[in-house]
Amino acid sequence: MRSLRLAFLFCLLVAAACAQSVQWQASDSGDPSELQLVFENCAPEGDPALPSVPNVTFSFAGRSEQTSIVNFSMTRSVILNYRVRARAAGSVSIPAFTVKTTEGTLRVPAFTTGAMRQAAEANIYARLLPGVTSAWAGEVFPLAYSLDVSRRNFNQLGGPIEWDSAPLIVEDWSKPEPAEFTANGETRLNIAYKTRAYAKAPGTVTIHAASQLVNVATGTIGFGLFQQPRVEQLSVTSNQPAVNVRPLPLPAPAGFSGAVGQFRLNSKVVPATAAVGEPVTWTLELSGTGNWPDVAGLPAREVSRDFQVISPQAKRTPAEGRLFDATLAEDVVLVPTKPGTYTLAPVEFTYFDPKTGTYQTLTTPRTTVTISAPAAPRFNIAPSAEATGPAVAAATPPKPPAPPELPSALPRDPLPGSASAPVPFARVRNLVLAALAPFAALGVFWLGLSARRAALTDPGRARRLARQRLGATLDRLAQAPAAERAALLLAWQHDTAVLCRIPHAAPAASALADPAWQRLWSEADRALYGPPAELPADWADRARAALAASRVPGFAAWRILHPRNLLPLLALAAVLAASDLRAADAAAAYRQGDYATAEKAWAEVVQRDPADWAARHNLALALAQQDRWTEAAAQATAAFVQHPADDGGRLNLALACEKAGYTPGTLAPFLAPGPRHALARLASPAEWERAAVASATLIALALGVLLYGRFQRAPAWGRYLALAAIVAGLLAGTAALVGRDAYGLAAHPQAALAWRGTTLHSIPTEAEINQQTTALAAGSLGVMNRTFLGWVRLRFEDGRTGWVRKQELVPLWR
Repeated sequence: MRSLRLAFLFCLLVAAACAQSVQWQASDSGDPSELQLVFENCAPEGDPALPSVPNVTFSFAGRSEQTSIVNFSMTRSVILNYRVRARAAGSVSIPAFTVKTTEGTLRVPAFTTGAMRQAAEANIYARLLPGVTSAWAGEVFPLAYSLDVSRRNFNQLGGPIEWDSAPLIVEDWSKPEPAEFTANGETRLNIAYKTRAYAKAPGTVTIHAASQLVNVATGTIGFGLFQQPRVEQLSVTSNQPAVNVRPLPLPAPAGFSGAVGQFRLNSKVVPATAAVGEPVTWTLELSGTGNWPDVAGLPAREVSRDFQVISPQAKRTPAEGRLFDATLAEDVVLVPTKPGTYTLAPVEFTYFDPKTGTYQTLTTPRTTVTISAPAAPRFNIAPSAEATGPAVAAATPPKPPAPPELPSALPRDPLPGSASAPVPFARVRNLVLAALAPFAALGVFWLGLSARRAALTDPGRARRLARQRLGATLDRLAQAPAAERAALLLAWQHDTAVLCRIPHAAPAASALADPAWQRLWSEADRALYGPPAELPADWADRARAALAASRVPGFAAWRILHPRNLLPLLALAAVLAASDLRAADAAAAYRQGDYATAEKAWAEVVQRDPADWAARHNLALALAQQDRWTEAAAQATAAFVQHPADDGGRLNLALACEKAGYTPGTLAPFLAPGPRHALARLASPAEWERAAVASATLIALALGVLLYGRFQRAPAWGRYLALAAIVAGLLAGTAALVGRDAYGLAAHPQAALAWRGTTLHSIPTEAEINQQTTALAAGSLGVMNRTFLGWVRLRFEDGRTGWVRKQELVPLWR
């Protein structure tokens, strides 16, 4: 019996030894990029050495253990979870390999994963957008990372940005800034990160691609109450833009130590007068924006040997979260040993300014320090209060007498000449009729205005006009050459959308209720955006038939008596009162810390009146309180351009631009103005234009006075006054033209500002076709000269043009 038990135990041990294995398994999540390396009845010795697979990366995701008992057989398993990232779509083949376990070396069989998708297949795109295409060596430039994903499928970010920044020196990425927009009828999510960088060495720098994990929903798992979304994790890789890094000009000045940027150097000596043995503190402070990691320190100072010098370590204080904004301060304590007058020599600091492309030298002023001998004891020799009191009282001047009162009124002189007075109406009825006559005329005039307004505000007017234009477009389309058909088809689609009351900018064919219209729309889309194709031969006839079947109600005469048409001024007053109430509500919400509500209310005011600079200023404050500095800087720019004389607006613009990391090029000189820009910011561009018109009017009037003096004898003083007016008009007109010109493109009524970095397209579409694109830096200023289905074409200062999404821009005036 005992031998049978031993034999049974031996068989169990042999079976357990045979059950040891290591193999790959797919994860229960259904995501083909998630794999499990399962160790049955054994455990790994250290970290397994996985085989190398071209263009594939394995990332360890965690470890777990489990025990299962099936048919009285117990199995212990150790599970290592891995995430697979492949650069190409499709399955990944993992070759067989060996791994060390607690039970010896075991062989892992080959394994083929399921088909993996790439981010592009899921309509996910990532872009690196440098703020410049060319920069000086050491010049700090903005860099943005943009992730574009469908809002419907997006679940959450799978991790931070993985990016090799070398050879650039960069700051940390900012917090993600999500923003929604609509493209081709689909709601998409744009997640933007910002940083700043610079390159030390000249040459063409190709920025390494950045990658990020994104979790997207691809379906559901389970049924009924146990149903949950199926999430797949994809790795998205950005583009690799290039930046041309130019070398600094040669030869460099002797005092140049490698600093590139914009700096300020301040010197302060406290006190300027001291006695021997009393300390004098000489403080040098260097601040600004630039390549601070390469700034070695402050320049050396020259001091007389009659001072004992105590030099502590210089203190560098960077701005919070910013590597390239810092202050370097050094306090040198001078202890004088001899009396006399000493001069502290100027200190020079040389740096390269990338904005001007030249070397600049900062020089502190020469400072004189007076050192006296040690002070002798002082005695109080001031007279007492009792001794000075009577003398002061005696010196008080006497109170002057009151001025005399005016004399009493007397009768005035008689009026010259005669003046007849009007005679009253003979009857009260005549007075009433005369008083009512103007009101009767006013009533007729009122009804005429109401009828005109009713016709203009008729809700069916746009549809009737669109129906008329559709008929004319179809007539022209039948005889138009091939080159003009695309424009006519776009006009047909636009008027069709108005006729069918479709609010979308670029509707799909399914948005039309009538199947006949749907078919016509799809055929027009294929002719516009598909391969070169012609419209069907009967397309125009079917379009005319569909147009004839569409009925639009005519003008209703009763609308003339509608209160909205009879009392438009009352409606306008109600709107203005509502605006004031909304502005008051926004201010109250801002004071209570509800910045989102305040932002929404002020945004509504700006939408109704884009030239309300106070609402723009307040909207910038509400956005800044929510840490949305890029949008705040754009609104602060608009408020400043509309009303530059406000000191609060200038301070708000400077702070917002510093936090946002960009300053509009034409407006940067206004923050540290010279004489020209100090003059220009006294008034807005519109006010300067009115001043120019007023100056021209003054000159024309003065010339008219001189011309009149040629025909008629006039006093000499009139001629001199006219000449003075001409001189004043010329001076004022010149100042107005100079002031208006200082604003550059910002003075154009169609000026718009890119509030964040984006992409400039050569044609208005994001479809994957062969078109040239380039990066559009945040803070770029252009003039809007065309619009197309949610796109805006910008014209820049150098004459170049490009298309950008409307939501990427903040108009300054409209």
